[in-house]
Amino acid sequence: MVKTAKRSKTQLQQISDVAWLVRQGNNRLGILNKNNQEHFFYINGKETIEFDEETQVASHFGNVNLFKEQNTDPMSKDETFFIKGHVIDYSTPYPVDEGHPDFNPNVPLYAKTAESDVYYAAGWYCINFDKGWKHAYCPKYSTLLNYGYTGPFKTQIECKQSLKSLNRLQKTK
Repeated sequence: MVKTAKRSKTQLQQISDVAWLVRQGNNRLGILNKNNQEHFFYINGKETIEFDEETQVASHFGNVNLFKEQNTDPMSKDETFFIKGHVIDYSTPYPVDEGHPDFNPNVPLYAKTAESDVYYAAGWYCINFDKGWKHAYCPKYSTLLNYGYTGPFKTQIECKQSLKSLNRLQKTK
């Protein structure tokens, strides 16, 4: 007799008003976003799929109760958080929004406490230090402004590729 593993049901875990992590058990499959026209976009790293309505999303994942059964529990401390699509590993970030005086539309900023005036930039960056370009993950915003930077990059690999080019360019000057 051959035993087959029971496949976990696909579930949604809400991460914002218009975005959900698509999960199957402990596995993250991708991100589901809803736009202003009430359309849904599923992104999984390999492809982007567009849906016109909730029923199409539920049908795609084989769970007719997908939106009814969504996980609204707060994310546990070992979860990954995103700010404007950039991963951060801090458990309780406070994003800097458009109304804030330090808001920069090109740099996704967050603070570690609600009262803090020290901001961090989500994602990977190449920073132009005196001795050359170095990479950094979620650096302080003040460091980016003091030394100059390129980024943000979504992955360390993208950052390091850019870093090689920047250092090569600096050596030829």
